[in-house]
Amino acid sequence: MRKLDDIDIVVLTYRGDGLLRDCLDSLRAACGSEPRTIVVDNSPSASTRAIAEAHPGAVYVESPGDPGFAGGNNRAMPHCTRPYVLLLNNDTVVRDRASIERLAEFLDAHPDCAVAQGTMLLPRRGFTLGGTGTFLTPFGFLYSPGFDVPDRGQFDSPAPVFSAIGAFMMFRRSVLPEVGGFLFYDHFRSYYEETDFCHRVWLAGREVWYVPTPPIEHLCGATMSMFPRREMMRQFIRNSWFSLRVCLGPWRRARLMTCYAAVMAGHAVLHLLRGDWRTFVDDFGLYGTLFSDAGEVRRTRRIVQKKRRRTDRDLFRRVVRVPPVRYFLRTAKANS
Repeated sequence: MRKLDDIDIVVLTYRGDGLLRDCLDSLRAACGSEPRTIVVDNSPSASTRAIAEAHPGAVYVESPGDPGFAGGNNRAMPHCTRPYVLLLNNDTVVRDRASIERLAEFLDAHPDCAVAQGTMLLPRRGFTLGGTGTFLTPFGFLYSPGFDVPDRGQFDSPAPVFSAIGAFMMFRRSVLPEVGGFLFYDHFRSYYEETDFCHRVWLAGREVWYVPTPPIEHLCGATMSMFPRREMMRQFIRNSWFSLRVCLGPWRRARLMTCYAAVMAGHAVLHLLRGDWRTFVDDFGLYGTLFSDAGEVRRTRRIVQKKRRRTDRDLFRRVVRVPPVRYFLRTAKANS
């Protein structure tokens, strides 16, 4: 059985003392004090510090200014010293130490794999699956076949995926120099940061896998509900647009970004036809911001492309999937 003392667990929290306490208590019950836990507090408070310091082996890190999921996890990296790092949401509950051990065992047995995601269940949605990794579509958007669907054994085998989900994601700390020397972009704050990281991992010649494990429970959105949904969507679109421009080669970039822009325009026109002027204006206003960071894209692109070891063609062969029509309809309904 794989020991847990090779793993640093990073738990990010933002005004979520109750969630954090439940998460840390579950870790202690399942794993004891073996894995070292780094609690990053994006809204530093004495109460959160007390909860963290009461947990054996925990390290409390103040993260003022709420830099989001991206910035908060970046601030944890200097405190991580063990070979593997597990990102674990504060709104999760771990029932079985094997949930964590199997990810480390898989990484041990597969040296080309640098990132592994385990199994999650969604208690608030009737204990459906909480995502089994995501794929890239030919249109530049993401496809998550294992999100909010019943578990009928269809995801019981390990499989390569385009991106792991950051709520329960383990990676080799040694991969960071291979992907540009950093985990996430600070300016991403929240949304798409783990997908961009996994994209860079693939480009560096490494792999990302979904690994079935004893499931953890993920409340999914407990922290997200504190923020306006419209602003969250804007962050997601800006971040994904930035990442695709940085990571893709010229031909794939031109093709996917054209499709991406067309879908966004269609989404805006649909709201116009419905009489939703506010969303229509917001959608088209976002277009102007998408090109305002061209200089930063060029600078970052030079860093990322210098590390490239895999072609887009090889990557797309591994991680691009076309979703069924019902998936598009369900996604469109959820975002309308």
